[in-house]
Amino acid sequence: MITWMQRHKKYLIVTVWISVIAFVGAGFIGWGTFDFNLTRTSSVAKVGNHAISKQAFQQTYENYFNYYNENNFNGELTEEMAKEIGLEKFVLEILINEAVLLNLADELGITALDSDVIELITTDQNFQKNGVFDKEIYHQTLQIARLKPENYENGLRNQIVLTKLANILTDFPVKKIEKEILGSAMFMEDRLSIAAVTVNDSELKIDENEVKAYWDINKNNFLTEKVYHFESVFVPLSNDKLNEDDIKAYYEDIKYFYKDSEENPMEYAAVKKDIEKALKLENAKKEALLLRAPFKNGNITADKNITVKESSGEYDTSLFSEASEGTVLQPVQKENGWEVLKLVSVDLPVAQTYEEARAQIVNILKANKRVELLAQKSLARLELFKGRDLGFVTRDGGNITELTTEQSKQLINKIFSSKEKRGYAILGDKAYLYAILEQRLPDESKIAENDANLENTIKQIRGSEIRQKLIETLKSRYKIEQY
Repeated sequence: MITWMQRHKKYLIVTVWISVIAFVGAGFIGWGTFDFNLTRTSSVAKVGNHAISKQAFQQTYENYFNYYNENNFNGELTEEMAKEIGLEKFVLEILINEAVLLNLADELGITALDSDVIELITTDQNFQKNGVFDKEIYHQTLQIARLKPENYENGLRNQIVLTKLANILTDFPVKKIEKEILGSAMFMEDRLSIAAVTVNDSELKIDENEVKAYWDINKNNFLTEKVYHFESVFVPLSNDKLNEDDIKAYYEDIKYFYKDSEENPMEYAAVKKDIEKALKLENAKKEALLLRAPFKNGNITADKNITVKESSGEYDTSLFSEASEGTVLQPVQKENGWEVLKLVSVDLPVAQTYEEARAQIVNILKANKRVELLAQKSLARLELFKGRDLGFVTRDGGNITELTTEQSKQLINKIFSSKEKRGYAILGDKAYLYAILEQRLPDESKIAENDANLENTIKQIRGSEIRQKLIETLKSRYKIEQY
């Protein structure tokens, strides 16, 4: 249901968040004596009296994987890359740290009351209709997320306990001088001058000897692309007219995914066409799943052969990167049906010839030379340049006209993080010189205006520092076993 997911991305955030709460919280499944063998079989780790279930680890890992894939890797994160960056260890460390704090909460007698859980659920706007808690929406949302209410509510209990513990650790008055110091740092204003430095393509001359020298050192890094060969069977959407009662019943199952501007389910008539297509997709998927076994056994003839390069982006290669020849994959959704793929063979990467790799090497050398020349030119002009006066800019000073939003953030962050009055930053194919012409502190009204935010920020900074130090200490107090 990829099309549907894209259309209702906002609502999906709710179910992802619910999954995180329920599985991370419910992952710590014990409150007393454990059967060691049972715990070891069903868990990835045990911290004191709290076990971290395999289910909790897997769900948390998937959520972090999906988050980083979308926000940091432009949809190109693979399992191999996740292993390289240590995502598994990162997720396990998060769960272990939470379990450590839950053990401390046990010792301190911190608990979550039924009234605490009820208040969280009933005041959650995701479970409300016209501003009032709706039990049907609550159960429907959990059902869609494939969660049992008791698991979700147990997860909330653990989160409530952790929140209470955090409040105890940070419940100290914030002093005025702390706000003034933080406010000065956050709202300091710099009057900036900037100028662009460029390199013409004509300056990026690459000698053939440079290309060959680079090739001699790095030839093992230039490989052909991995290529997958499939046989394919396509299951189209049926042209048959659907039964009206079936459409209405399916609407009742998924209506909470179709919301109006006030977050209420849209009327049946307004979304009937979408519901019909969604139901046809569901029916076609069931048919596609039934084809997998006969397709694998050779009892069904393929419609066509498909070749997929690893970098094509047409398919999520993580779905079949570890598959063996003859494997029939789960159906892949297309615009008007489902595609069933059987892996026939895989062309593994082999070493490229010099001629095949030459164009790539030239591009690499040109990019390196551009950076080198930009740095040289920037240093040569740095002390004497006169650029465009931007006026006073703060850390959150917005966009600089000639830069993209992201480049503006990078440049401003570099300036406010540097101890030097002059410097440069290479952004894309240009460098930008900057000079701090003048500085001024924010006036008292600016700090007073942001009093609540400053207080919360100070408490968060304190809490983070105290939490980290506390966890480090407690890890020697509670026995940690990783399975």
